[in-house]
This record gives sequence, structure tokens and C-alpha cells, in this order.
Amino acid sequence: MSKEENEIEKTTPESLSRRDVLKGLAITAGVVAVGAVTGVNPIGAAHAAGKCPGTTPKAALQYRPHPNGKDHCAVCANFIAPHCCKVVAGSVVPDGYCLAFIPKPA
Repeated sequence: MSKEENEIEKTTPESLSRRDVLKGLAITAGVVAVGAVTGVNPIGAAHAAGKCPGTTPKAALQYRPHPNGKDHCAVCANFIAPHCCKVVAGSVVPDGYCLAFIPKPA
């Protein structure tokens, strides 16, 4: 088990900081709003440059590299193929899952 996976397994609901989660979501919303006003897609530009736009730490969102039933990154509205997320910092796997999961619209 990698160090990152070990840290994820140790995360408990009591250790979550609502402030970190809300901060990450606010930053993401701000980036999207700036893109909408300027006509530039900053998330797409960051992804094209090889950088994932997410800023919230994986541990804060209880990210794990396996699905939660039928819910997983590949069917999440925040997922940017092949390995990025609009919310979670760093790369993610399509079969992963976290608390920021929002199903893609049908």
C-alpha cells in the first residue's frame, strides 16, 4: 500500500476540515466564473498544459482509487479525462471516488 493510500485509509469523518473542502470548492467556482466572464476556459487550458486544476487535498475529500458502488470518477461531472479533476488536487483514476462526486447529467 502506498503512503498516499495509507493516508486515505486513516482519514475519518472527524478529521475532515469543512473549511478545506469549502475553500477548494470556492476556488474552483471562482476559476469557472472567471472563464465564463472572459470567454477563456482556464480548466481546459491548465489540463492542456499538463496541470490538473483541482486544489482540494485528496485526504480532505476522502479520495480513494476505487469506486463507491456505481459512483466513480469517470461518471462524475468534475472528472477531466484521462486523469484530472476540477476539485481534487493531483491526478485521479477513472475508477476512483471522493466526496466531491456529482453525477454527470444524463
